[in-house]
Amino acid sequence: MMVVWFLLGCSQPECDLSDDGLGTPTPWELAAVAAGLPVSPEPSFLLAEDGLNLAYRDWVPADWTGDGAMMLFVPGSSAHSGEYSAIGSGLAERGVYTRIIDVRGHGLSVCSTPDCTDPEFTDRSVTDDGETWPGRLGDSADAWQISRDLGIHVADLRSTQPAATLVVGGHSSGGGVVSRWVEGGGSSQADGFALLAPYNHPDQPQVRPEVLLECADIGGTLYARLDFGALGDALRGNTHRYVLSFHKPPEYTDPLDVLDYTWNTVQGMAATDPTAFWSSYTKPLLVVAGTEDALLDPAVTRTQAELAPNAEFIEMVDHSHVGLSWSDDVAAELAEFAGGIVR
Repeated sequence: MMVVWFLLGCSQPECDLSDDGLGTPTPWELAAVAAGLPVSPEPSFLLAEDGLNLAYRDWVPADWTGDGAMMLFVPGSSAHSGEYSAIGSGLAERGVYTRIIDVRGHGLSVCSTPDCTDPEFTDRSVTDDGETWPGRLGDSADAWQISRDLGIHVADLRSTQPAATLVVGGHSSGGGVVSRWVEGGGSSQADGFALLAPYNHPDQPQVRPEVLLECADIGGTLYARLDFGALGDALRGNTHRYVLSFHKPPEYTDPLDVLDYTWNTVQGMAATDPTAFWSSYTKPLLVVAGTEDALLDPAVTRTQAELAPNAEFIEMVDHSHVGLSWSDDVAAELAEFAGGIVR
């Protein structure tokens, strides 16, 4: 769940576009998919500045009294809160109040009517003739709107759970959302942070070279493909162009996935600078990587995490990029980290 928009050497007229950019799930991950993820709580909604209903799901521990650890978590590119139920349930079972959000335009954050669960309001299609705007309801008005949405969730949790410590986390490009928010001043509003295989910026070095594309008209990776023509138009000011498309194999695909991003959304799910944002993580930070990540090299992720002043790094054996989000073992690590933070 990552974005690459730098221009590659595009001398080849054709290239291999096989859909294996996310890699093959490990044996336990295949078993988890076959068994099914835990059932998610019913969604709730907050109102965004533009009237969009921002969907989220709260996993509340059975003995919650309001003075424990709390986690606000952002899913990765194309995904939504229901695909992270193993994280939500695993944290709640260990006493951590957990909110997992649907980034605007994702999951159920796609409507401005009272009933956002109606299938009528979950259209994933796009309109992009190079001139028409708006596209889908939920597309970002500007590159910082997703960060402002995250701030709405933080304010809500601080208001409704004032005694709890708050850890803000994200997976893949959801980590990029968190890093952009932190870079923009969010660090003071949380007590700690947790990033799972974070894709923070397109110029970060941990993308594995074997998944990169070098084609005449598209770049990026086998999973996240960038349309150079649309990108050029976006860079000239037409920021609502759909510049990025995601290609997920069936075992990773959900009906509510959103598979096309505007340029504003691409920017909104990444930090503005490839390295400077790390210094903004002034609170305790946990960075987690998977040994079987086909997209991001965990060794380089470790090196990147060392740029932050207060980072702890954990490598999860036998975990793929997506598998981190299905793992009760990851939930256990997050719960231990969140429970150890003192406000």
